[in-house]
Amino acid sequence: MKKGFLLLLILTILINGVPIQAEEVNQSENLTITLVGDLLMDGSVRRQIEKNGLGYPWEMVKEYFQESELTIGNLETSITTRGTKWPDKQFNFRSHPNNLKAMKEAGIDVVTLANNHTLDFGYEGLLDTLRHLDKYEIQHAGGGKNKKEAIEGTIIERNGLKIGVLSFSRVVPDVRWYATSKRAGIVGAYDPHIEEVLNRVKEMKEEADIVILSVHWGIERSTVPRKQEIQLARKAIDAGADIIMGHHPHVLQGIEIYKGKPIIYSLGNFVFGSRDQLTSTTMIAQININEKNIDNIEIIPCSIVNGRPIPLTGNKRVEKIDYINTLSKDFKTKINKEGIIKINKQ
Repeated sequence: MKKGFLLLLILTILINGVPIQAEEVNQSENLTITLVGDLLMDGSVRRQIEKNGLGYPWEMVKEYFQESELTIGNLETSITTRGTKWPDKQFNFRSHPNNLKAMKEAGIDVVTLANNHTLDFGYEGLLDTLRHLDKYEIQHAGGGKNKKEAIEGTIIERNGLKIGVLSFSRVVPDVRWYATSKRAGIVGAYDPHIEEVLNRVKEMKEEADIVILSVHWGIERSTVPRKQEIQLARKAIDAGADIIMGHHPHVLQGIEIYKGKPIIYSLGNFVFGSRDQLTSTTMIAQININEKNIDNIEIIPCSIVNGRPIPLTGNKRVEKIDYINTLSKDFKTKINKEGIIKINKQ
């Protein structure tokens, strides 16, 4: 009797247990990565924050960040109350460290630092930026206390998958911005650095399931990527990158799907003091991963109003999806009316 009961118990566990375990495995292999463009809490945005509170920039978009497993943006400012303006620059941005608490609570997990504003307030400003990001547990890539740290990037684990983030810049105001073994700074992606960029992509691909390469590049206000940006993006994917996120032009550029991997040439501004319709048009890109493969991309068009992004609805949403389709036409990328780019499996 005891043997019969024991056999029945084992069979029950086997029959009922296996499907539950399989379901958990499938769940762990699905995740959403959210990408946004330039983040700045200075200038006109700072004035809005002083008037409306630290959470102001994120109020209308934070639900998209919090519902995804990982959110990444380009931090287009130093985070410090100290430092001296880097000389001979037209714009020097400095945002108060208190902003990072609201940014973290909104759901920003990682920021990229390889851009032309990270050292706006010198090495002291960069070192403060690194320290404050660490304090609020916001991961970062592309800048560091030395070159080893700047080029290292970061790997984050979500749902059993390892996502690596690397950051490089093709817009560097001064050669003294480059990190060295003895100096803080950022890492470059100009032609002489391309081999180094590709080697780092290959190295990270050995550690991570998904590799995201962030590159600061392009011409301001140009809606079309240059030949050198297209070439670098494709070479990076050939080297092992899965997602390319571009920024710097302050406007949107087209999206290319190359060998089943998305290249978003420019995400535009996001939290930023934008002055006209071109620079106020932005988007959230949500990349859905299924079993380590990119399944689809969802585009959420937004408009920047008084420094903060607001998702569009109705006819305005349709118009902006059509606009992004137009920007992507030369790459033969099609965004459907729901804002979805379906990825053909290679």
